[in-house]
Amino acid sequence: MKGAHSRAIQATLRDTDVFGHVNNAVYVSWFEEVRTSYVCSRRGIKTTAEVDFILASTTIHFRSPVYMLETIDMRCAPVRIGDSSWDLAYEGRAREGGRLVVEGVSTQVQYDYPARKKAPIPAAWRALLTADLENG
Repeated sequence: MKGAHSRAIQATLRDTDVFGHVNNAVYVSWFEEVRTSYVCSRRGIKTTAEVDFILASTTIHFRSPVYMLETIDMRCAPVRIGDSSWDLAYEGRAREGGRLVVEGVSTQVQYDYPARKKAPIPAAWRALLTADLENG
């Protein structure tokens, strides 16, 4: 995933299930962690009051189990930009050996919270997404 935003995440005991591997529900949180890091770093967001989008959907493809204390390099990058929504693709690889553990896509919708309705992607954010899409 060339040009993607990356964040290292270490699987914890809390993340694991009775089978000893990371539970499927945890990956949604990992997607959120790398997505939040990406958006906040690119846009300079410092508070939740500045967040102006909602998560509309997430698709996850589990590729290989992750076990406690494994470090996973999670990456995300834009793959589609619409009028009021944008998609990010995700990839998670085990730091040791580079094993693919998870892939997915999420759709975010720009949102006007006071009006409780979708909104157009702001021009400055669209420019950053476009630059990242073209460099990916």
